[in-house]
Amino acid sequence: MRENDDCRSGFDVSVLGLGAMGTIMAQAFLKQGKRVAVWNRSPEKAQALVDAGAQLCESAQAALAASPVAILVLLDDTAVQELLGADGMTPALANCTIVNFSTGSAEQNLAIQALVSAAGGHYLKGMIVAYPRNVGHPESYCLYTGEHESFERHRALLEALAGHALFLPREEALAFATMLHAYSFAAMVAFYEVAGASQNFGMPISKTARLLADASRFFISDALEDAGRRFEARDFSGDQARLDVHASAFNYIAESMHACGARTPVFDAVCQVLQRAQSMGYGEQDIAAATKSFAPEAADSLDSLGAL
Repeated sequence: MRENDDCRSGFDVSVLGLGAMGTIMAQAFLKQGKRVAVWNRSPEKAQALVDAGAQLCESAQAALAASPVAILVLLDDTAVQELLGADGMTPALANCTIVNFSTGSAEQNLAIQALVSAAGGHYLKGMIVAYPRNVGHPESYCLYTGEHESFERHRALLEALAGHALFLPREEALAFATMLHAYSFAAMVAFYEVAGASQNFGMPISKTARLLADASRFFISDALEDAGRRFEARDFSGDQARLDVHASAFNYIAESMHACGARTPVFDAVCQVLQRAQSMGYGEQDIAAATKSFAPEAADSLDSLGAL
């Protein structure tokens, strides 16, 4: 293995941890023509990657020393701390950018960054907004925080994992990641609920799921973009459909589903949200005004000329 400008061992990237996500990430790099080193506690998991051109390293230290960038996709941050804090690991961390995709607490993340920095390395925390099947998809997103300079230095490499690589300061990244997951999984569960309810109407679940996905794509995207414009302009005029109109329609929808025996706790909760917003006096405004019922302390700023 030849030396490169980063004083590593000649590879573009190392991937440590070859579960479903780590394996797909390594494949994405290989498809981009990158020289990839890999390591896993169970080396037999690397065989398909080796057959595709990856180099299997005999140890985690060797994998870190092989490349200027090391992608870590271990079980959790406890495993990352144990791995990087092991005896003899410090020299391999020097001049290496660790990109940690493992899960853990904010405190663990800070501890890992401190460990890497003390060894003379660089650190990024990564979160991919995609299931393994969509790693490398041009429409997928990866969120990063940590050292911005390291992110910019390796942005081109990281874009092999997702078409959109987004860097945010630590506190914003934590907040956004939390809200993104809360929103995404709530939307997914609502989808599963109504798809399951369709059998009570005598409609196949598979057909309903496909129709829902196709018919709602533009409608939901437009609704979210319109809400964003309203938040920025502080304009909640009910010029499309008032919150009162939505509440009335939602009650009818709920009654129809209940009448045929469907169990709909998610949609029932949606109806309660609009009822609360009505009770707070937002019925004449756009449905986006329901946001104020979740953040009453921000309601005045949403309605005023002050900053959002």
